[in-house]
Amino acid sequence: MALAAQKSFENLLGAFLMGVDQPFREGDTIKLGDLLGSVEHVGLRSTPIRTLDRTIVTIPNGQLAEQRIETHAARDRLRLLTVLGLVYETRPAQMRSIIAEFERALRANEKVWPDEMAIRFISFGDSSLNIEVQCWLLTTDFKEFTVWRTAIDLEFMDIVEAAGSGFAFPTRTLHIVN
Repeated sequence: MALAAQKSFENLLGAFLMGVDQPFREGDTIKLGDLLGSVEHVGLRSTPIRTLDRTIVTIPNGQLAEQRIETHAARDRLRLLTVLGLVYETRPAQMRSIIAEFERALRANEKVWPDEMAIRFISFGDSSLNIEVQCWLLTTDFKEFTVWRTAIDLEFMDIVEAAGSGFAFPTRTLHIVN
């Protein structure tokens, strides 16, 4: 009985501390370890979180108060980070042109934050020449982010095609020696 009362007090104290600190609010998208979802409400004993699969995970407030909570609601923009692999037949001049055109396209896009972006040839991969693209999109709405990301990715496809290169896929070459 005392253990149950201790847990109840711990959860009530956790709810109180979350009310004071307000690490998140109802409707916020949060990440707890590998759990990502939106806060349904903060109860006295527990907080239900709706996952991306639309299930509900209920976490006792005492446990919540002790966890590292990452809230997505506090973001002022969303990061686009991707690695694009080009075929090994891409020549250095084509690579330079593609990187320059990627940057030009991003700078021309009103949804891209212009102060911080990076487009770099980062590695000779197993099956591709890899370009890393990192920039910030001026939105906090994930659905809007996906629409803009699609538009940017399609523009990148046009740029790669116009440069006479292509996207790589995993390949293996087998050399047989007699």
